[in-house]
Amino acid sequence: MVTPHQASLSNAYVIHSRPYRETSLIADLLTEEDGRVSVLFKGVRGSKARNKGLLQPFNRLLVSWQGRRDLKTATGLEAGDHRVVLQGHYLFSAMYANELLQRLLQPHDPHPELFQLYSELLQALGREVALEPLLRSFELQLLDLMGYGLPLSGEARSGDPIEKDGWYQYDPREGFYRILTVSDTQQHNLFSGDMLHALAMGNIVSSEQLYAAKRLMRLAFAPLLGDRPLRSRELFS
Repeated sequence: MVTPHQASLSNAYVIHSRPYRETSLIADLLTEEDGRVSVLFKGVRGSKARNKGLLQPFNRLLVSWQGRRDLKTATGLEAGDHRVVLQGHYLFSAMYANELLQRLLQPHDPHPELFQLYSELLQALGREVALEPLLRSFELQLLDLMGYGLPLSGEARSGDPIEKDGWYQYDPREGFYRILTVSDTQQHNLFSGDMLHALAMGNIVSSEQLYAAKRLMRLAFAPLLGDRPLRSRELFS
């Protein structure tokens, strides 16, 4: 599908980049109106580059481009309205979010709500709010916006509401189904109804529930990411 020429500047974030030849850069952008777009920026590297250092992750940019192929060519680049300074695990978390988006989003599939979600995530990371609940909320909303939302309201096989005092096994293809007898062999994909309720309400606070929610998210993302591991996860260790 031919993408029309981008005459006006669009809000964008760099989620991945790589050098191209001596002075240029190819960047995967998360844009507000066009989703993920790969853009070639000419002459932005080197000591005499006019916009050297502008194409950094986590800074909102204003970008325009043109081209009929998947790889567009930038025609305009300006700094956006805010910049986020991150460090430590907050920086690693932002890198994790970038890798998820770069791996999961299809080119030119608009997600304006996702752009806003990502922007709010960066701002929260910059304020250094509680990290684990923030990441679980981002992951949950990301799955939902991509059409892979977790069915936290009911059991897959019966449709019965998930009970707080129950235990549920998770199948990425089907959802949650209740287990009456719990064994050690089921622990990797077994979750309490209490945790699932808390996750649905955005009210996970205990360390035990946070650990279980993190385990659930890894199971949910695994079929979407395939066999290639996320490099950003290695930073946390």
